[in-house]
Amino acid sequence: MATTFNRALGWTACAAAVMLLIASLLLSARADAAETSVSAATIRLPAVAGRPAAGYLTIRAGDAPVVVTGAETPMASRVELHGTSMAGGVMRMNALPEVRVAAGQTGGFTPGGNHLMIFGLRRDVKPGATVPITLRLAGGKTMRVDAVAVAAGAAIADPHAGHGAH
Repeated sequence: MATTFNRALGWTACAAAVMLLIASLLLSARADAAETSVSAATIRLPAVAGRPAAGYLTIRAGDAPVVVTGAETPMASRVELHGTSMAGGVMRMNALPEVRVAAGQTGGFTPGGNHLMIFGLRRDVKPGATVPITLRLAGGKTMRVDAVAVAAGAAIADPHAGHGAH
Protein backbone atom coordinates (compact mmCIF):
# COMPACT_ATOMS: atom_id res chain seq x y z
CA MET A 1 0.00 0.00 0.00
CA ALA A 2 2.87 2.38 0.80
CA THR A 3 4.37 1.68 -2.62
CA THR A 4 1.07 2.54 -4.35
CA PHE A 5 0.78 5.73 -2.29
CA ASN A 6 4.37 6.78 -3.12
CA ARG A 7 3.83 6.03 -6.81
CA ALA A 8 0.59 8.14 -6.82
CA LEU A 9 2.34 10.96 -4.99
CA GLY A 10 5.16 10.84 -7.54
CA TRP A 11 2.71 11.07 -10.47
CA THR A 12 0.85 13.92 -8.77
CA ALA A 13 4.07 15.85 -8.21
CA CYS A 14 5.13 15.26 -11.82
CA ALA A 15 1.75 16.43 -13.15
CA ALA A 16 1.89 19.52 -10.93
CA ALA A 17 5.39 20.35 -12.19
CA VAL A 18 4.27 20.01 -15.81
CA MET A 19 1.25 22.27 -15.16
CA LEU A 20 3.49 24.89 -13.51
CA LEU A 21 5.86 24.76 -16.48
CA ILE A 22 3.00 25.26 -18.95
CA ALA A 23 1.55 28.12 -16.88
CA SER A 24 4.92 29.89 -16.69
CA LEU A 25 5.42 29.54 -20.47
CA LEU A 26 1.97 30.98 -21.12
CA LEU A 27 2.55 33.87 -18.73
CA SER A 28 5.95 34.72 -20.23
CA ALA A 29 4.48 34.67 -23.76
CA ARG A 30 1.71 36.99 -22.54
CA ALA A 31 4.25 39.38 -21.01
CA ASP A 32 6.25 39.49 -24.24
CA ALA A 33 3.12 40.23 -26.28
CA ALA A 34 2.15 43.07 -23.94
CA GLU A 35 5.39 45.07 -24.17
CA THR A 36 5.54 48.50 -25.78
CA SER A 37 7.55 48.70 -28.99
CA VAL A 38 8.79 51.44 -31.29
CA SER A 39 9.33 51.07 -35.04
CA ALA A 40 9.86 53.09 -38.22
CA ALA A 41 11.98 55.74 -36.47
CA THR A 42 13.03 58.25 -39.12
CA ILE A 43 14.39 61.78 -39.19
CA ARG A 44 13.71 63.88 -42.26
CA LEU A 45 16.65 66.23 -42.68
CA PRO A 46 15.88 69.92 -43.25
CA ALA A 47 15.72 71.19 -46.83
CA VAL A 48 17.57 74.34 -45.74
CA ALA A 49 20.65 74.03 -43.55
CA GLY A 50 20.11 75.41 -40.07
CA ARG A 51 16.34 74.80 -40.10
CA PRO A 52 14.75 72.13 -37.83
CA ALA A 53 14.55 68.49 -38.87
CA ALA A 54 11.40 66.42 -38.29
CA GLY A 55 11.27 63.08 -36.47
CA TYR A 56 8.72 60.32 -36.95
CA LEU A 57 8.20 57.00 -35.23
CA THR A 58 5.45 54.51 -34.52
CA ILE A 59 4.66 53.41 -30.97
CA ARG A 60 2.75 50.21 -30.29
CA ALA A 61 1.52 50.41 -26.68
CA GLY A 62 1.33 47.22 -24.65
CA ASP A 63 -1.14 46.65 -21.83
CA ALA A 64 -0.66 50.17 -20.46
CA PRO A 65 -0.97 53.50 -22.28
CA VAL A 66 2.23 55.26 -23.33
CA VAL A 67 2.60 58.96 -22.59
CA VAL A 68 5.59 60.65 -24.23
CA THR A 69 6.46 63.84 -22.35
CA GLY A 70 9.63 64.78 -24.19
CA ALA A 71 12.58 63.64 -26.27
CA GLU A 72 16.28 64.33 -26.63
CA THR A 73 19.29 63.39 -28.69
CA PRO A 74 22.97 64.12 -28.19
CA MET A 75 23.08 65.09 -31.88
CA ALA A 76 20.87 68.21 -31.57
CA SER A 77 20.46 71.17 -29.25
CA ARG A 78 16.82 70.35 -28.43
CA VAL A 79 13.81 68.25 -29.43
CA GLU A 80 10.18 69.34 -29.02
CA LEU A 81 6.92 67.46 -29.39
CA HIS A 82 4.77 69.18 -32.02
CA GLY A 83 1.32 68.69 -33.51
CA THR A 84 -0.15 69.84 -36.80
CA SER A 85 -3.66 71.30 -37.08
CA MET A 86 -5.82 73.22 -39.54
CA ALA A 87 -7.29 76.56 -38.48
CA GLY A 88 -9.15 78.74 -40.97
CA GLY A 89 -7.70 76.81 -43.89
CA VAL A 90 -4.16 77.37 -42.64
CA MET A 91 -1.91 74.54 -41.48
CA ARG A 92 -0.36 75.32 -38.10
CA MET A 93 2.22 73.63 -35.91
CA ASN A 94 2.16 73.92 -32.16
CA ALA A 95 4.26 72.56 -29.31
CA LEU A 96 2.59 69.77 -27.32
CA PRO A 97 3.13 68.96 -23.64
CA GLU A 98 2.71 65.22 -24.33
CA VAL A 99 1.64 62.64 -26.88
CA ARG A 100 -0.52 59.70 -25.73
CA VAL A 101 -0.95 56.25 -27.23
CA ALA A 102 -3.77 54.22 -25.67
CA ALA A 103 -3.12 50.71 -24.34
CA GLY A 104 -3.08 48.15 -27.12
CA GLN A 105 -3.10 50.87 -29.81
CA THR A 106 -0.62 52.21 -32.34
CA GLY A 107 0.21 55.89 -32.66
CA GLY A 108 3.02 58.33 -32.22
CA PHE A 109 4.63 60.71 -34.67
CA THR A 110 3.75 60.74 -38.39
CA PRO A 111 4.13 63.16 -41.31
CA GLY A 112 1.23 65.63 -41.26
CA GLY A 113 0.41 64.83 -37.62
CA ASN A 114 2.32 64.76 -34.36
CA HIS A 115 6.05 64.87 -34.93
CA LEU A 116 9.37 65.63 -33.26
CA MET A 117 10.87 69.01 -34.12
CA ILE A 118 14.64 68.61 -33.90
CA PHE A 119 16.45 71.92 -33.50
CA GLY A 120 20.18 72.38 -34.03
CA LEU A 121 20.79 68.96 -35.58
CA ARG A 122 24.49 68.47 -36.22
CA ARG A 123 25.39 69.41 -39.78
CA ASP A 124 27.37 66.21 -40.26
CA VAL A 125 24.18 64.09 -40.06
CA LYS A 126 23.64 62.85 -43.62
CA PRO A 127 21.06 60.49 -45.17
CA GLY A 128 21.59 56.97 -43.87
CA ALA A 129 23.06 58.10 -40.55
CA THR A 130 21.69 56.71 -37.30
CA VAL A 131 20.49 59.25 -34.74
CA PRO A 132 19.85 58.01 -31.19
CA ILE A 133 16.69 59.45 -29.63
CA THR A 134 15.62 59.04 -26.03
CA LEU A 135 11.89 59.38 -25.41
CA ARG A 136 10.94 60.60 -21.95
CA LEU A 137 7.79 58.88 -20.70
CA ALA A 138 5.35 59.69 -17.92
CA GLY A 139 6.46 58.24 -14.61
CA GLY A 140 10.14 58.97 -15.24
CA LYS A 141 10.80 56.08 -17.61
CA THR A 142 12.75 56.46 -20.85
CA MET A 143 12.91 54.53 -24.10
CA ARG A 144 15.83 54.72 -26.53
CA VAL A 145 15.35 54.33 -30.26
CA ASP A 146 17.70 54.67 -33.22
CA ALA A 147 16.27 56.79 -36.04
CA VAL A 148 17.55 56.68 -39.61
CA ALA A 149 18.16 60.04 -41.28
CA VAL A 150 16.58 60.56 -44.72
CA ALA A 151 16.89 63.42 -47.22
CA ALA A 152 14.43 66.31 -47.10
CA GLY A 153 12.36 65.13 -50.07
CA ALA A 154 12.46 61.42 -49.25
CA ALA A 155 9.21 59.56 -48.71
CA ILE A 156 8.54 58.35 -45.18
CA ALA A 157 6.97 54.89 -44.99
CA ASP A 158 3.37 55.00 -43.73
CA PRO A 159 3.05 52.33 -40.99
CA HIS A 160 -0.71 52.21 -41.60
CA ALA A 161 -0.56 51.70 -45.38
CA GLY A 162 -2.80 48.87 -46.44
CA HIS A 163 -4.76 48.87 -43.19
CA GLY A 164 -7.89 50.41 -44.67
CA ALA A 165 -9.86 52.93 -42.62
CA HIS A 166 -8.96 51.82 -39.11
